[in-house]
Amino acid sequence: MHWEVRDQLGTFDPAQIKCVVFDFGYTLSPDYYFKIAPRGISQWQAVIQKVIFEEPSVVIPWMRGELTSLDIAGILSDHFPLDIQTIAKTMEKGCQNLNFNQAVWDFAVARKADGRKTALVTDNMDVFTKVVIPAHGLDALFDVIINSADFHEIRKEVLWPIAFERLGGGTGYANSLLIEDGESEPAKFRASGGTAYQYQGDELFLDWLKTIPWSDRS
Repeated sequence: MHWEVRDQLGTFDPAQIKCVVFDFGYTLSPDYYFKIAPRGISQWQAVIQKVIFEEPSVVIPWMRGELTSLDIAGILSDHFPLDIQTIAKTMEKGCQNLNFNQAVWDFAVARKADGRKTALVTDNMDVFTKVVIPAHGLDALFDVIINSADFHEIRKEVLWPIAFERLGGGTGYANSLLIEDGESEPAKFRASGGTAYQYQGDELFLDWLKTIPWSDRS
């Protein structure tokens, strides 16, 4: 039996979804990086937020893979009385124990279990590939992981097709669902012929999931 569901996604048949594509930041994980501060250092996260994440000329090249974590540690060494290697190692430690949005995580587990492909496509930094993926076992949950820093590209409309190509089996926009916060990326995904759900918290997400028979692919 085929079902048609209509809401913010428009009308779609869940049985036709062969792949679910997930975003990472604020979708799969609501957490901040670099939570562990060196002993005796105050304002660690506040400084990193201001100097790195609120500065497009730094964070965007980092997500494009044009800067490395060591480059970032070098910038931060101007603000902390620590050597570059110590800062870099502390940054890595602060990415090893992240929290996840449980409903999104469970949904990814369930879709992989029922035979659908799962992809994680994220605008992220080298530390994501080096530390976050292995520390949290993301490569076991997702069939494909595409990190912008590894491809020197932050446009999701360029990265999504790379994920589809690597998944193979005729995977594409027409049979894929995107789960991502924000409005612009879901809109781009829909404009390319895909189905997209704008994640706005676990509670609303769970309410939406209750309306959809994901196990029915007949």
